[in-house]
Amino acid sequence: MQGEKWVAALAAGGLMLLGGCAANETREADSRADAGAEATAEVTDPEVIVTVPERFAYSEDATVAEAIRRECELEERFPGFVQEFGARHDVRVETDADVGPDDAGKVLMVEITQARNDGNAWSGHRSLAEAEGTLYENGEAVAEFTSRRVSGGGAFGGFKGSCSVMGRTVRAMGSDIAAWVRLPEDGAHLGN
Repeated sequence: MQGEKWVAALAAGGLMLLGGCAANETREADSRADAGAEATAEVTDPEVIVTVPERFAYSEDATVAEAIRRECELEERFPGFVQEFGARHDVRVETDADVGPDDAGKVLMVEITQARNDGNAWSGHRSLAEAEGTLYENGEAVAEFTSRRVSGGGAFGGFKGSCSVMGRTVRAMGSDIAAWVRLPEDGAHLGN
């Protein structure tokens, strides 16, 4: 009889724990959805308009594992994060496949210089991404930056895939870069 009560108490506790996890995940998903709705809102009267390439390529000497290059789509996702966070800083980020440093207006050129993911679900993730970029105005270099972010995957990081954790690093870098474009400081080191 006593054993049955103990098992019932453990089962109820487990359900509460699982319920709490699910509730937290739902709240987190809802807040991300709300943030995404704000970020994708049209910037009607932007302080800054900047054009970026549709892809932020890996630099020629980038240190990036082949699996990350092939599977994580960081080159394609990264400009979208700068665009998403640009809206929060009154910066309209436009993409153009053929944009270059010599084009008219403000142009931001970014290269990924390093992307690494050490660890796994059992030992924990440790992802690192680095990039460098130059802001041009009418063909003239205005300011340069380097950016670096590290992530362990956040809450429940062990349950996330390597590319998901790598995505967190470039997303954070996108936020850093969008804020920098608004008030560019030459030689800035963004992130951690």
